[in-house]
Amino acid sequence: MYLIYGIQKSGLSIVNYFENKKIKFKMWDDNPKVRKAIEKKFNKDYFFNIKKDNLNDFEKIFVSPGISLRQKKFKRKNISKKVNRDLNLYISNLTNQKIVAITGTNGKSTTTKLIGDILKKNNIRTFVGGNIGESLCNAFLLKKKYKVHVIELSSFQLETIKSLDSKISVITNLSGDHLDRYKGISDYINQKKNIISKNGINLLSIDDIYSRKIFNQKKIKNKISFSLVDKSADCFANNDYILDNYFKKNRKLFIKKISKDLEGYFNIQNILIAYICSKILKISETNFLKVIKTFKGLPFRSSTIFTNNKFKIVNNSKSTNLNSTINSITNYNNIYLILGGIAKEKNFEILLKYKNKISCVYTYGKSGNLIAKKLKKELIVKRSVNLKSVIKKTFKDIKKNSNQSTILFAPACASYDQYENFEERGIHFNKLIKNYIN
Repeated sequence: MYLIYGIQKSGLSIVNYFENKKIKFKMWDDNPKVRKAIEKKFNKDYFFNIKKDNLNDFEKIFVSPGISLRQKKFKRKNISKKVNRDLNLYISNLTNQKIVAITGTNGKSTTTKLIGDILKKNNIRTFVGGNIGESLCNAFLLKKKYKVHVIELSSFQLETIKSLDSKISVITNLSGDHLDRYKGISDYINQKKNIISKNGINLLSIDDIYSRKIFNQKKIKNKISFSLVDKSADCFANNDYILDNYFKKNRKLFIKKISKDLEGYFNIQNILIAYICSKILKISETNFLKVIKTFKGLPFRSSTIFTNNKFKIVNNSKSTNLNSTINSITNYNNIYLILGGIAKEKNFEILLKYKNKISCVYTYGKSGNLIAKKLKKELIVKRSVNLKSVIKKTFKDIKKNSNQSTILFAPACASYDQYENFEERGIHFNKLIKNYIN
């Protein structure tokens, strides 16, 4: 008998998988609304109250990535060995599929979709999912038989993995994130390192100190370095070209046209990783270039939702850490910056390095006061309770500015104080903005 703890997106995919395979299971979710929704399909006999009942009766316990494994109930010796994520079940069901596994602090979702689009353009049956799109276990429920799986993996999914052994493993970049769930940056990075493949090829950035340290580890074999700043890397890229010193010495591939959804410095790395994966998987450069020219990005990743000669509005609700916010700031000037939610980090003073780009900061939510205290000595900071109030103040201030401005919604925080997730937060931002641009 198995237990599924957390029955939202990933948990529900396991429920459906077990049902399809006629595997016996129980399930539980701490949220009564979620349980009530599930009861429409399953009766209460399927429920097991994890707060009251005994976990020892289960052979395996599949815990949603949204639930921390640092809780006491999972640390008991007789229980800890039984704890799994959806990734464990996914791996156990793989047969001959080629896996491209992607993790990192920022850029992994766009990179995952971009690689998936390139493979599909080449008529390769490709499953794209994991931490974006389809949940991992849906790969075995959908009728299609996939040749390649391109999967985005979070640090939470990787916590219970000892060997993924994918054909290609990618770490996009590493910086502080989810430090509310980990003991520190080293703990967080150790989870990310679980993606390293023993027999496949490992793609590693050398642009941040944490990724470079991983690349320099001698025990890691079959590795390719990539960089946006160091031309000595195996593969290097800037706005104009890719310099390939791995597949063909001194090969320059000029990038003439890219999609608007791939504009910005932070997207160059996504393009470079996709190029390397394309070469490994024998995709033609022609098809690679076609896709980066027409690519449709994921919503709420530095999406320009409105622009005119007075101001531009950018929705980067996906920005849940400081590094992501900084990546957005570097692309604009005269910024009216909106920050807020639940902070995962406290060093918001790092944003003061970019104070010449920022005209005003607006904060809201649970960590709004904390952020304001860190920035108010050197920047104009205005505090609000919620996003609605922030946007009202922002448009009032922008009217006084004669130069073109950028309203940048890059919260640098988790959304859970006022929203279910960053998607709901992004949708609400767009809805509020419509009241001022119509």
